Amino acid sequence: MAICGKLIQNMLYDCTNPIIGGVEAVVYIFNRSDITAYVRDTTNPQIITDITLADSAKGFRYEGYNTSVKPKSTFVKKDYSSRYDHSVDFVIFAKGSAVKAEIEKLGTNRVVAVIENIHKSGDSAFEVFGTDLGLELTTLTADPNDANSEGAYVVTLTSPANFKEPHMPATFFVTDYATTKTTLLAMITT
Repeated sequence: MAICGKLIQNMLYDCTNPIIGGVEAVVYIFNRSDITAYVRDTTNPQIITDITLADSAKGFRYEGYNTSVKPKSTFVKKDYSSRYDHSVDFVIFAKGSAVKAEIEKLGTNRVVAVIENIHKSGDSAFEVFGTDLGLELTTLTADPNDANSEGAYVVTLTSPANFKEPHMPATFFVTDYATTKTTLLAMITT
């Protein structure tokens, strides 16, 4: 029987640096087809140190408000493997025909999403969802009478229905928070 992962470290509570929940209200989205490679850390492949994009390709910034961005990963035990369902819920606070056309493209495309955690200790600030398979638009609602969304588009991107990611969301980290953020923003359309 193959053992793919043996535990090798303790998980201790850090009283001086407790974890802080929540994410910043922005999602950085890349067309999965525009990503040509991930550069991974040699000692910890869970860490992505660079994202290589096709020539002239850029990612996009979807700004939210307050708690409108809700990423989540869920462990999925399958008959012959262990997988992770990646999900990013967010709200698009814009209207108009151009916005609708862009949202429709989400329905026929796979994307990769990067979110920024509020907790920024060590390498924990940025996470990459849909690294291997990409994320698909699975739900979209726009209810002009909804008091919470006030008619904004509520979007859910998830791992494909029949297949799940082989790993938890990857960590995007270069050398420190500032360098990582600068590297990420350099890949985003201005």
